[in-house]
Amino acid sequence: MATSLPFSLVQAQTSNQTCQALLNDDRTYHVNWDPVKPLPETVPTDAVARQLDELQAIAVSPSSLDLTIQRELGQWLIEKPDPGTAETGAPARMDALLKALPNTQKPQLTAIFDQLANRIEKLPSLNLRAEMTGKLAGYYQQLQGNDRASLLLNQAIAKALKSTDVQGRAVQLTKLLDAVVELGLSTAILPQLPQIETVLSPSVPTLSLARVYANTNQSQKALLLADRLAKATPAGQIVNSDLIALYLQLNQLSRANLYFKIISPIDDAPYGRLAAAYDGAKQTQQADKVFKDGFSSLPRGLAINHFLSAYLKAGGNPDRLFTGLPTLEGVGIIDLRRDYLLPAAGEYRRRNQPEKALRAIAQFMQLAASSNLGLDDLLMTAIRDGNLPEAKTAFEQLLAQNAFAKVEPPISFAGEINALDAIAPFVQRLSKNPERRIELLQSLAIAYAKQNQPNKAISIAERIPRRSPGYSSAIDTLAQVAIVFAKNGQKTPDQMIFAKALSLSANIKEIDTRAQAYAAIARAYTNAGETASAETTRQTAVKWASSLPTDPNQGFSANGMLSLISQQFLNANQVEAAWKTLQEISHDAYKDTNIGNLVVTALQLGNLSIAQQAVDLQYSYGAPELFIDEASQLAKAYLDRDRPEEAIKMLERAVNVLNNQKKPNLSFLLPIVRLYAKAGRIDVARELMKKFPNPISSNDVFWRQELQQYVDCHQKAFL
Repeated sequence: MATSLPFSLVQAQTSNQTCQALLNDDRTYHVNWDPVKPLPETVPTDAVARQLDELQAIAVSPSSLDLTIQRELGQWLIEKPDPGTAETGAPARMDALLKALPNTQKPQLTAIFDQLANRIEKLPSLNLRAEMTGKLAGYYQQLQGNDRASLLLNQAIAKALKSTDVQGRAVQLTKLLDAVVELGLSTAILPQLPQIETVLSPSVPTLSLARVYANTNQSQKALLLADRLAKATPAGQIVNSDLIALYLQLNQLSRANLYFKIISPIDDAPYGRLAAAYDGAKQTQQADKVFKDGFSSLPRGLAINHFLSAYLKAGGNPDRLFTGLPTLEGVGIIDLRRDYLLPAAGEYRRRNQPEKALRAIAQFMQLAASSNLGLDDLLMTAIRDGNLPEAKTAFEQLLAQNAFAKVEPPISFAGEINALDAIAPFVQRLSKNPERRIELLQSLAIAYAKQNQPNKAISIAERIPRRSPGYSSAIDTLAQVAIVFAKNGQKTPDQMIFAKALSLSANIKEIDTRAQAYAAIARAYTNAGETASAETTRQTAVKWASSLPTDPNQGFSANGMLSLISQQFLNANQVEAAWKTLQEISHDAYKDTNIGNLVVTALQLGNLSIAQQAVDLQYSYGAPELFIDEASQLAKAYLDRDRPEEAIKMLERAVNVLNNQKKPNLSFLLPIVRLYAKAGRIDVARELMKKFPNPISSNDVFWRQELQQYVDCHQKAFL
């Protein structure tokens, strides 16, 4: 059959360069970053603990995963475009982790940062190594202040200076200086500046070095380097906005205006700094133009936030937030003032302009009272940005005006300033949407628990209505309240609340609701680290679920409820409890049960033992097509962990099932062929490729060539 394939597929020699690129891509984008060993049951149930565990695993990962680590750390440390349109973006994952990180876990993250700094130094890309070190320094600064960030950057600069790779050394130093300037740490690297000068002087001049000079009172050196940069820029090419801002910082207005005509507002943050620089130079006309162009030309999304944030951070005039924000279509839809009125008020306070600060707060309140701004998030952000006085003033005045009778009260913020009692009456009366009212009451109960007020937390939780006829939101909330006390080491209220939840569950008349209530308590016990109680309570949930009728026509059946409870455990990443519950279902019901969810979650949590047992269950009782897909996923996980024998066993079973089908779906063969090639079984991979139909249609030529290349390259790799 192979002789009938097109000549290009049979005899074409895949170049070494192509193979290297293909294998690098395979190692970078086709490795699942899952734990090597099963995570303890209490880790994946806590989002912060799960993320810390992942960072820890990255920090101690072997060099064989360098390309994967570069990609993973890029997502953790460097802002990336999201899967949406090109005009939008997503913050680095570390930003979200820092927002959610409790103070008690900051030392743990700092220790992980120390390990990550060493791991970054071992990455193959010098460029990424320097950029990631700079980003990590920024996160050190948020956690521990300037000293630790300065230490990391100085250490990285010292290592770069010792490098014998002249070009790579220059790239590293330039990236590191970018971070130094961005973090305001220019004076911290003064002792190493003479060596940096010596290394960088023969190379293309760098703007970051010039900015360091300007920030350390070496204006003459900064000006000479800025002029070299300007002359090195080809005629007509767009000039970096930061270069013009540097000229303004050096009081070189004529030079700044000379290049002002060939800048681009697409620079977002640098363009914001430029607007601030023109403001500082009292050049109102140019500042007006830059500020206006920043909105008319920037892509929507994060770029506008970068522009305005950089503008304020660089000392821009907050007045512009009241006179300069445009009402362009696409910007005016979301009133940008909501994000910047409190920062503006804080800036006015720091400038000792209290009247303007109060005016900004008044405008914020007007917006807050007229629409749902996501008020809680804005006030919590104000705390992180150092604007607590302004946020507190706005909150107190909104409270005095009875605004929370119409606007959702900011529960998290109220908890931070010990004002839960003031908003509790509004929360209990607010929201005509029953679902939303339940969510708000749950948040209020948990907030009281975090304030160490168990009686108030219990009182609110007990009065929460059911989310649906079969689910007790009250017991679910009580269980979550108990978790708060358990994690704070307060055993007495923890045990008292769990006992109350169990007592209420025992008195529920509806069996399906009772079973789900016990399951919710079992999940909470696991979250609280009380695994023995969790298992006992899970068994109680299973007992009541199993007592339901077996006929689905009589309402919720036993198998249906067991399947639902198993999925609820999975949703909480409690894979062991989910697996034990799934095994209680009768064998004839497995064809209607989503075993695949269990396989995927088990693999994500590193529990290949449960994944293997679930795949075996699918093989015995489930749909053949689903088994083939899940067996391929498991085989890949085995290969990623250097366990080829087990991978090949799974692939052989998948191929046997495929061969026994009357009309096999050959699309399942694609991943199987690739996995056999990756495992070094080139002979089997080539034999399986013969199963694809011939002649090849024009639509199939590309992927057939790509698959052939993949097999050829792996054959070379195993020679």
